[in-house]
Amino acid sequence: MKKKYEPTVYYYTHFIESFIADTYHLTALEKYAYLTMIWEAHRKRGVVSNKSLESLYKKNKDIPKEVYNSVIFEFWDVDDEGNYTNSKITSDMTVTKLHKDKSSKGGKSSSLQKMIKSDQRIDEYNQIHDAYPSKRRVARKEGLALYCKQLQDDKRMTFKRIMEVVKGFDCQPQYYPMLDTLLRDTQGKYWKVEKTESNHDRAMRMMSVGNIIAKKDSSFYTKPMEEQAKLINNYIKENA
Repeated sequence: MKKKYEPTVYYYTHFIESFIADTYHLTALEKYAYLTMIWEAHRKRGVVSNKSLESLYKKNKDIPKEVYNSVIFEFWDVDDEGNYTNSKITSDMTVTKLHKDKSSKGGKSSSLQKMIKSDQRIDEYNQIHDAYPSKRRVARKEGLALYCKQLQDDKRMTFKRIMEVVKGFDCQPQYYPMLDTLLRDTQGKYWKVEKTESNHDRAMRMMSVGNIIAKKDSSFYTKPMEEQAKLINNYIKENA
């Protein structure tokens, strides 16, 4: 059976004053037993199962089961399956998640600002901006910020790939998508999807190349089919 992945918990929100107020009447051993239950709950996403509790007994042999039982009776709720939960811990986990999310967003925002001020990103965007038709551009400052944001959010998008798309448009400049539309293209309408060649088009291309080779080598069509195909493929590679 595949082992279930348990995310590592590096920290949790611990309200010290609240803990002191709730446990002032407990002995030092009872307080420690309560703390080990709290730690286990945070490790197990808020739920201490019977199996987890048995593990705590084994890890903390200096704490009698009776001490654990008294702490559980006072502070923990138990469901029909024997899982233990604590409403305060559930609330604390919500606060911890909010702190993590806020920290993550803050770090991402700081990283984005550094990208926007980076000489490399400024130079890259200027090349994209200048290669684009003037009437399909956006303001340079706005475009730079959007370009950096998309690089940060979507790892598939790169400067090289965008430039390939810009230079590869096979329509009149007035029909180019607006530059901000191209940069926001997370669905790959313009820059992710590669064109595929139909079987009919490939057959016609192979025939055309075969005729070119036959003009230089009159014996081409008398050669075995495998050899013809090899010669055609070599010609295509050499003239790609």
